[in-house]
This record gives sequence, C-alpha cells and structure tokens, in this order.
Amino acid sequence: MPGLRASLSPLLVLVLLAASPAAWARSDQPLYKLPALTVGLGNDNEGDTIPGPTRPNGSIHPSPETPNPSNAGYNAAEPISGFAQLHSQGSGGVTTYGTFLLSPQVGPAQFDEAAHLSPKAEEILAADAYSVRLSRYDTRVEVTPAHYAAIYRLTYPDTDQAQLVFDVTRKVGGLVASDQADIKLFPAEGKVVGHVKAKGYWNPALIDIWFVAKFDQKPTAWGVFDKQDRKAGAIEGRTGPDERLGAWQTFKTTGDKPLLVKIAVSFTSAETAEALLDREIPDWSFDRVRQENQAAWNDRLGEIEVSGLSEPQTRRFYTALYHASTHPRDRSLDQPAKELGRPNWDDHYTLWDTYRTLFPLMSVLRPSEYAANLNSLIHTFDKFGAADTAIIGGQNYHVGQGGDEVDNVLGEAALRGARGVNWTDAWRVTHFNAFERRRPRYLESGYFGVGDLSPEPNNQRAKSGSSTLGFALNDYFAAQVAAKAGHADEAEALTRRSQNWRKIWNSDTESDGFKGFLMPRYPDGKFQDVDPKQGWDGKVHNNVGYYEGTAWIYSYGVLHDLPGLVEAMGGRVRFNERLNHALDAGLIDITNEPSFATPWLFHNLGRADLSSYWAGQVFKHFTDTAYPGDEDAGAMSSNYVFNRLGLFPKLGSDLFYLHGPRHPRSLIHLEGGKTLEILAQNAGADRPYIAAASLDGKPLSGPFVSQGQLLAGGVLSFTMSDKPGQWAYDGAVLTTEASAPALIDGKTSTVWTASAGQSAVFTRSAATCLKAYTVSVGAEEADPTAWRFSGFDGKRWVKLDQRRGERFDHRHATRTFALKAKAYARYRLELTAGKAIQVAEVELIAGTGCH
Repeated sequence: MPGLRASLSPLLVLVLLAASPAAWARSDQPLYKLPALTVGLGNDNEGDTIPGPTRPNGSIHPSPETPNPSNAGYNAAEPISGFAQLHSQGSGGVTTYGTFLLSPQVGPAQFDEAAHLSPKAEEILAADAYSVRLSRYDTRVEVTPAHYAAIYRLTYPDTDQAQLVFDVTRKVGGLVASDQADIKLFPAEGKVVGHVKAKGYWNPALIDIWFVAKFDQKPTAWGVFDKQDRKAGAIEGRTGPDERLGAWQTFKTTGDKPLLVKIAVSFTSAETAEALLDREIPDWSFDRVRQENQAAWNDRLGEIEVSGLSEPQTRRFYTALYHASTHPRDRSLDQPAKELGRPNWDDHYTLWDTYRTLFPLMSVLRPSEYAANLNSLIHTFDKFGAADTAIIGGQNYHVGQGGDEVDNVLGEAALRGARGVNWTDAWRVTHFNAFERRRPRYLESGYFGVGDLSPEPNNQRAKSGSSTLGFALNDYFAAQVAAKAGHADEAEALTRRSQNWRKIWNSDTESDGFKGFLMPRYPDGKFQDVDPKQGWDGKVHNNVGYYEGTAWIYSYGVLHDLPGLVEAMGGRVRFNERLNHALDAGLIDITNEPSFATPWLFHNLGRADLSSYWAGQVFKHFTDTAYPGDEDAGAMSSNYVFNRLGLFPKLGSDLFYLHGPRHPRSLIHLEGGKTLEILAQNAGADRPYIAAASLDGKPLSGPFVSQGQLLAGGVLSFTMSDKPGQWAYDGAVLTTEASAPALIDGKTSTVWTASAGQSAVFTRSAATCLKAYTVSVGAEEADPTAWRFSGFDGKRWVKLDQRRGERFDHRHATRTFALKAKAYARYRLELTAGKAIQVAEVELIAGTGCH
C-alpha cells in the first residue's frame, strides 16, 4: 500500500522489512543472484538448460559452446570452443541454434573448432552475466545481454595477435547447418555483418538469421574463412549449401584495456539487427547493460516472494522461476516495419509441452504477456496461413506431436477469461485447424488411423493413439473459442466431435487386471495389438502407437471428459484403484508432459488427499541439480513452481487444483498492484495433506480455486497435516474406520462378503455432514440388491436411506445415492436381502448445509 509506506518513517520501514518472513530472499541479497544456472545443465534427461544469461523472454541468449554438448550446446566437463548468440533451452531431439559462434583466441586465427578449444577457469554462471577465463589464451570473457543484443568484455593479455573469430554456418555441436551464408567486414568502422540461411534445425524450415557486431577498437588485420580456404585481407565471403563460412579480426591488446564487442541478432534483416543494436546498446557501457539486466531479473523474480525455505530451497525455487522465464522469446521489435504493431513471440518448443503448465503460470503472473502470446499466435496465422504447434526461428513447424495445440492454448485462454483478445480472430485460427488441418482421416472416420499419412507424410510423431486423443482435445478447446466468438452451432458440433476419443477406446484390452485403454486403431477399424505397457516409458523411448507414451499413460489424458473417462474405466472407485496402481507401479511417466496432470486426477474423485500425496512424490523427482527430464522451454520449471506454491492447473477449465504448499508463505505480486498471499500453517514435506483451506477467511467449499479468484488477489490459507482426509469439503470422500476394512481400502478388487441381517459400521472422530454415499461391487456377480443405510444419533440408528431391487450395470461399478444432508459420527450399511453378497466399497460423501 503506497500510502501506508509513505507515512512510515525510514527506520520503521527497515524494521518491518527485517521482520518479514521473506527477509532472506528480499534483503540479504538481490533476487537476480538467486538462480543457480548449474541446475539442469546435464544431458540425458537432466534438463538440457543453458549456462549463459538472457533477459526475461529475451530474444538473444549468448552462452558458451563445447564440442560434445547437451542439446543446449554445453557440457561442463569439456573445453570451450566459443560463445554462440542463440540457444534453445531444455529441448530434446534434433539440436537448434548455437548460431554465430564468437571465438576469442591468441595467436594465428583458427577456424576449425578442434584447433581452438580452450580449458576454462574461474567460471561464473549468473542471471546477469556469464564470465570465464580461457586458460589456453589467458583471456577473460564476460557477456551480459540486453533483450535483442549482447555486449562482450574480452580481456586479452598484452599481444598484437588477439583474434576474434566468427563462425557463421555452425550450430550446436560444431555441425555445419547452412543452406547459404555471407559475411562482410567493415574494418574502418569496426563492424561485421553476417547472414546464414540455417538448415538442419529441429524445425526443418530454412531460417534466415542476420547478425551485426561492432568493436570499440579498430582491427589491425582481418580475413575470411571460405570453406577450407583462408583469405587474409578479404572483407567479404559467400558460401552455398553445407559449406563453411567465417571471418577473423586481429587486435592489438593490453591486459588493462578490454576489447568490447556488442552484437545483435535479427530474423528480419541486417538493418533490423543494427537498429536493435544501436537502440539497446548505443554506448560501450558493459556495466550499464549488466545493471539493467539485474533490474529486469529483480522485477521478474520479484513477482513471487517465498519464505520459510532454506537457502538451497530458495535458490532452487528461483532457479525454476528463472527457467520458466526464458521461453517463449519476445521478438515483437524484430519484424518488418509493417508488422511492428503486432506482438511476435517465438521459439515455442513446443506448445505440446508448454500449454500444460507454462501458459497457465503466465496467465496468473503476467496476463498482459499471456494476451500478447495469444495475439501473436493469431499474427502467425495471418503471416503464414497457419499457426503451428512449433514456432521456431520465426517459422512454423506442423510437428504433429499430438494434434494442433494452438487450439489448446487459445481454448484454455477462452475458458480462463483472458482479456485483450479478439475472439473472432482467434476463431479463424481454430476454425482452420478444426475443419482443414484435421483432414482427411480424422474428419472422415473420427480417429487417426495407424499408418495414416495425414496431416503430413512420414511423420514419426503422429500416432493413432496419441493423435486421435490430441485431435479430440483440440476439438474441445476449439469449441470454447467458437462459443466465445458467438458460433454456437460450430461449438456444439466440435463438442460432439471431442468425444472421438471413444472411437479408439478398446474396453476389451486388459493389463494388470484392469480393462479398457485408448488403443491404436487401423483404418479398417481393427485395433492394433499392442501391449499397453509398450512404448515410451521414460526408459525405453519407442513411439509405438503413441508419441512419447504408452496406452497406460495416454489413457489418463482425456482431460476434457473426466466423468466419461472415469465411467469408461469402471467407475470412481475402480478408477481410484487403477490410478493408484499405475502410479505405484511406475506405469505413469511423471517426468514427461503427457503425465503432468495425471497425479492430480484424484481431485475429481473427491480424493484431494491422494493428489496431495502424489504431488509430493512428483516433487521428489526435482533434485538440487537437475530436472526430471528435459526442461522443455519452461514446461518442467513451471511445473515445479506450481507444485511448490500448492496449486496446479486443471486443464480444460478455469480452475486450479489445490494440493497445499510445502513452505509457510508465498506472496504473488499480480499485475495491477494486487497481491495473492498463500499461507500454509504446519507446512512441511512430511505434512502434505490439507486439513482446512480458506480464501480471505472464508472456508473453501472444494479443493479448487478459479482463475478469477487468483487474479482478484487476497489471502489463500491452508492448514497442513500429516494425516489424510481431515478436510471434509463438499464432495470429499470421508476418511473413516470400518468394521469391514475391505470396504474402505479404495479398491473394488477386495470385497466384504455378508448376508441379510449383517451390517458394516463406519466411524469418524466427529460428526460430519453427509450428502451422499456410494456402493461399489467387485469382479464377481454377487451384488447387493437391498440394504438400509443409517446414522447413529447417540441413542439409536436413524434410517437415512432404504433400497430394494437395485442393480449394477457392470463389474466394478460404483453407484451414488443422495441423502438429505445429515451429520453423524457413525454410519451403518445393513444388508436386507440375499446370501453371500459381495460389497467392494462404501464411500461417505461430505456435503454442506447440515444443522
């Protein structure tokens, strides 16, 4: 509150800040110093992050390169070959970028990377700058970025052979990645201009990229590397496909006067690169750029204050928030002049990864940037006639990992009430995808067939199991955009089409005793004979019927029709049993995006306590040094941030699951000046369960909060416990003790066998309001048909419900029976007909309104 702060004395302000629970993070050192950029550097599913610095969502990302790197370009155990200006973060598969390598050297200029590798010393990785000494050349290299440009400070020894070599045609790993390239030197101006039409990136499109570099000293000599030829004194060069191109500048240096180099990169033109360079770094002040970078990260990381954590835990949190702030890249000023009025966000690796957690996090922390990204997707559509799942280097890539995830991003935004978007324009994008991109097989048959060559030929990522589900999800989200734009008929048609997941649901497929899975299906209608456990499981990376998954993994992906999925899997108790088994047995790869939402599905069964437990298990996969898999351009780090805060996005809605924080306090600074404070009494890793929750002092009726509630700010309070089931929210399955334990073990594979006149009693420590109960049956057809359900008022059993002639439609079925809300501490189910009857489970469903 600015007015209150202004009225306090400076001394009192200092006292209050020192007493704040966030004092360590906010006062002891600036926030920009907290991210540990060593986290996630490893390859092989450890993160593939980048050691070099960038601005929040910055376009340029300078970073050191090594010869046998991770996908990001760096291996901490290897010598340095130079410093490239563009990188992707956390992406697997084919490498991208590592573009425009700058290599400081001493002695004759060397172009081949193996000839100029240098051991390193005194390496410092930080959000505001990267610094290292190249031992071979006794040269200190420092770099700090602006948004589109960066400035290097190169401290050579005393020498007249200080070299600066540029490699124009390489990419990560030192590979040649060029369809054509050119370079021109301006020695009298201290400037170099280069261009590459890059190829062989993860995005298979040819990508034009330009750079302009300027020096604060004039070179004494120069030349061009043209393929294998060394052309001393040459000032320009040009090469064709798969031909190398570079240049060198020679300087006379002294150890007390660094050479300053500033460089900008553009996907539009050399003129744009130079204009951006002059705009952002008009002078030669390395320290000014660094201080601006520090301020930018203090602002970005300051969006969330956390307290009550140890120093390592605090650093780990801000490292994740940092990594969640690098992609996508804001390149709105790097466009042709006629397009400069529209947002241009780039390097989506890919929306299949980031729509699940990164975009929901952005929707809370920065709604204006969220809207800019949505409008950028519309802008991309207008430029290319399509907006694809991957947009890399300014070019579309219809990658086909699942479907058309642009629909998911736009549809989720419509559900979450995103402002500043023209939904009629958004509908143009999703309409094209829904009625053109999903041709022909999906629109004809309602599913994507095994071996189908649409939407593009020979796409190893497009699989019947995952793509059919992906398109059904896309239809659901496109329906939300249609409704928002006022197209009710199309919205209704797409909602019906979103049920196409049922066309690949094979109720006869069985695995580990559970039946019913999403299975690949041939165009002739037959299901492919695939073991539901076969495929990509985090260990064996084999795309059999599914992209990066298995039938076990993808069968939990029907996030837009959870009631239908629960019923298809046998009902709520059978679903609960099956999901627990899947997670216990490691059949769910919680280190990969298709399973991000799976551990939270227990919420939809009234078992938020189980979600809280499994959220804690997910959290254990994030170590002090690594992510559990590729970081994937902010997907994994935003997953971490949500998990730490105690909430998680419920995709296909405007809600967030609540599972409870593991630290006492978080303060989120929302756009517009409001704050959301998240408090957790008794928080700790050994107390994962919510015992109570309230918003602004009012008890929450369920384990969800809406987008609107979060953005309105206020105080979200939790009481945490080491015991599950204490929070009796509306719809919760109450935790009880039972005279027949098989009835409360969450399974339909175990049963209580009894005859008429026998009863089971359920006891809680205190009277709790009850609005319904459920009865489940097991694998054998020995179902109850008649029973009486009662509550004990302290003197007698009061009949609450009486049933006769009841039937269960299938094995393992669960039926729900509503009650007039009553509150008792003891309840009883008494069988009134039959012999050797088998009852698998009885759930007591909490309600509100009891007196």
